[in-house]
Parts: sequence; structure tokens; C-alpha cells
Amino acid sequence: MTAARTSSMQRFRQMTTELQAEIRRDAIAELQASADLLVQQMKTVAPVGPTGNLRASIRKERGKKETIVRVMAGGALTTVAVRKGSGVPYDYAMAVEFGTRQAGAQPFFYPSWRLRRKRIRSAMRRRITANIKKRSAE
Repeated sequence: MTAARTSSMQRFRQMTTELQAEIRRDAIAELQASADLLVQQMKTVAPVGPTGNLRASIRKERGKKETIVRVMAGGALTTVAVRKGSGVPYDYAMAVEFGTRQAGAQPFFYPSWRLRRKRIRSAMRRRITANIKKRSAE
């Protein structure tokens, strides 16, 4: 191979490596921002009980990889005993979302996710496409 060809291949490899890093960084930022908006919407829609623990339990958590973000509701704040003295734990966030025999469902989690799912995905695609277009114009 000629030196000019080797040089252009090295530049191309360097450019694609930089582009991958930039896309990853921006995708993670977009993912975090979208998760924040989703959590905010879920908190707005969630019914307020006497303690307010259901709204407080809605949160985002980082996954094993930085490209994974989980939005969750329930947990320690909403876990109570099924009946006094039974010692069996029960997360009432599930009961609010899906309902029980005694109480109807008051969904807040999945309707919010379904409403935002397309927006989150399209925002991610737009951000990635913008980065690629910006780099290809250089």
C-alpha cells in the first residue's frame, strides 16, 4: 500500500472512532434526559395516597451498562404487609397500577411509557442522525 492510502485509512478509522464515541456520549445524554421526562410524567399522573410514597417511589436507575436506564416504581417505600401480623410483603404500587378485587386500577406507569415510547426512540434517532450528518459534512 502507498503511504497516502495508509494515511487516509488511518484518518478514516480515527474519524469513525471519534464518531462512535460522540454518538455514544450524546445517546447516553439523550437517554438520561428522556428518562427524566418519563419519571416526571409518571409522578404527575400517579395517584396521591395518604403518604405520597407512590409518587416518591418513581425513579430512574442505572443498569449494569451506562446505556441502560430503568424507570421503576414501587420498592421499599410502597412495600407493606398484606395483613397485619401476616409478615408477607406486598408492593401496593402493583395494586394501584393493575387494580385488585376491592379497588379498581389507576394506571400511571404503562400509559405514561406508551405515550412517550415513540418520542423517546425518535429523539434518539434524531440525535444520532444529526451527529452523523455533522461529521460527514466536515
